[in-house]
Amino acid sequence: MCAAYLTLLAGDRYEPLSAGLEAAAGVRLEAAASLSEDSVPVVDGPGTELTPELAAAVDRIVTLGFTLNPDVARDVPREEWGIPSPAGRPSVEVRVIRDTIRRLVERLVARLDTEAAVR
Repeated sequence: MCAAYLTLLAGDRYEPLSAGLEAAAGVRLEAAASLSEDSVPVVDGPGTELTPELAAAVDRIVTLGFTLNPDVARDVPREEWGIPSPAGRPSVEVRVIRDTIRRLVERLVARLDTEAAVR
């Protein structure tokens, strides 16, 4: 959801990469349905595992529902949002998760734009 909203809200200014501690088979049905309700395009496909090498190659790491080992990409700025997984949750709860992620991504884009303007 986070990567989909970043693409929608920031266009080509930033390149999202969705990854997890384990590669997912694809976008969870609950998430895809909720994003579709908000007219957000969903690109499905196998997930990406967040390896130390991948983490070291990005500019920022945002974790949704887990705390990343502090030894992974120690010098990369990170944010931990503490968002629960939508898996198996009722639609009303998934919508709350979706809307929370959208608001957090809006704030992230604003901060990134401000940081880019200062550089």
